Amino acid sequence: MNKPNYIHLILTWCLALIFLLIGFLVMAPTEHVAAAATNQSNITDTCQNCHATQVATWSSSKHASGNVNCLVCHKLGSGEGQHPQIKYTIEDEATTCQVCHTEVAGENIAGQLALSKHGQVGLKCTTCHEPHSQGPVLSPGSKIVCENCHKEQMQDMVGSTHAAAGLNCINCHMGTSRSHTLVVAGSTCGDCHQNLHKANRIVSSGIKIEPLATPMDVSAIGIEPTETPVPTPAGGIHLPSVLLLLGGLLIGSIGSWAIFAKEPGQPTK
Repeated sequence: MNKPNYIHLILTWCLALIFLLIGFLVMAPTEHVAAAATNQSNITDTCQNCHATQVATWSSSKHASGNVNCLVCHKLGSGEGQHPQIKYTIEDEATTCQVCHTEVAGENIAGQLALSKHGQVGLKCTTCHEPHSQGPVLSPGSKIVCENCHKEQMQDMVGSTHAAAGLNCINCHMGTSRSHTLVVAGSTCGDCHQNLHKANRIVSSGIKIEPLATPMDVSAIGIEPTETPVPTPAGGIHLPSVLLLLGGLLIGSIGSWAIFAKEPGQPTK
């Protein structure tokens, strides 16, 4: 009877496991969001029965034209029964917005937001963008989304020359590239002010300008000397020099009178 070839069996099982693993990876579901299939487009008709406002704003958005419907961002929760007994979830932005908007026109929007002050304090896409219309989220009385939080800066902007020229926050803080870092680039000013080194309009108009401190002026200021504590002498009597002089004169006068003074004698007739 032939002995079983254990090496052959081990290799066979290893190859079988490798093929099973490859098949699982190919067929496994992914978290990436894709545009909804055509046969799912009628889901909006069902949602519209209760969510007419949201469907109306979505209908005129770029998501609607790109066949990105409700099921892309909302998933039916687990449980028995039908909606609304089973709630639809609001998926995380990492599996919704950032799947498509990580790269927009060659710009890493998600990366820019993470680097910005907004990203560092935890703001997300839907903080500024309404998810159904993708338009700006405006608080009552606000004309631009920045005014929702930066009210003092907006008040200063209202009376500025930039506002009089029709500019707003986006013109400088996002520029033509719509950078989501919101850092004002050096080239931003040059888009409007063609000759920055010949900025003499205020001087030509006769307005008096108070000179400001320049780096050269600041560097010319010497370092103020620090006070050195005077050491306290050990022992003895410490009196002002004037008192010591007066005391010496007084003692000397008394000594001189005691030594050299004479009896005045009898008065003359």
